Amino acid sequence: MTKGWCPLSIAMSSIVVRKTERNDLPSIIEMIQELADYEEMPNGPQLKLDDLIRDGGFDSPQNSVFHSFIAEEVTTSSKDHPMTRKPIGYAICFFSFSTWEGKSLFLEDIYIRPQYRQQKAGWKLFREVVKFARSTNCARLDLHVLEWNSPARNFYKKMGGIDLTVAEKWNLVRFDKNVMENILKE
Repeated sequence: MTKGWCPLSIAMSSIVVRKTERNDLPSIIEMIQELADYEEMPNGPQLKLDDLIRDGGFDSPQNSVFHSFIAEEVTTSSKDHPMTRKPIGYAICFFSFSTWEGKSLFLEDIYIRPQYRQQKAGWKLFREVVKFARSTNCARLDLHVLEWNSPARNFYKKMGGIDLTVAEKWNLVRFDKNVMENILKE
């Protein structure tokens, strides 16, 4: 053996999904904007870090209105190179209720950074949301997907999702803050 020789250390990486912690929220805000850019709605997100802290119950869990998960690329190497965690995706969901089926989970956002797509990261994140839905006794999982987002539509179809716009002719209706204020003035 040559003096000073050392074997190459090979970094090992894997995708890990876990519940979001408070210190993950700046990365979540960043990825929310990335998703908005991808959806061609760059001015859409109005949330601030304090909104996520409050509404996610990170200061007072009893006030949580949403649940969230983060996907990370976790890389381990040798003793000289400690473990690193790199946020690569997130999911935000909340409970809803169906008068036909009971407690439900609504998936508001699911996002994987482009360079990590086609590596089963989205599947792992989606599976964790499904696991959460079942562990909290939800009868179903609902979500929206943009008409032009064929990769997402195909993914949900492959997973067994039913497009209610096609199957049952449901339409999505929204009342924004200004419209609600106008209704209250009448």
